[in-house]
Amino acid sequence: MNSIQSLAALISGSGLLIALLAIPLILRRVPPNMLYGVRTKAAFASDADWYRINAQGGRYLLVSGLLIVVTGVVGFFLPTSVYGAYSWWASGVSVAVILIPCIRLSTLKPASPARGEDTIP
Repeated sequence: MNSIQSLAALISGSGLLIALLAIPLILRRVPPNMLYGVRTKAAFASDADWYRINAQGGRYLLVSGLLIVVTGVVGFFLPTSVYGAYSWWASGVSVAVILIPCIRLSTLKPASPARGEDTIP
């Protein structure tokens, strides 16, 4: 295995781990805590908000993880001569697909019980 394939394996494995970590969030299996999940003021407003926001965050995380896996798999098909460009490209993609959902999640507000917003379809 050459250097670009090693990097591709690392990136693919990282994306897979991220995708797997998303599944309990999507399934609403993670209770409110200070270590795992989307930990924003809105998420801690109520248990319903915690599960709603973390389910949405889990979906974002799953998509992000899968995009990182695809980015890693691409590296297996590239020649060693493009290692430098691939490493920068893969880093940029990985940061973007994690950062964009984080920004989106930071703007979520607690649900209004009067309007029945306690679930996400």
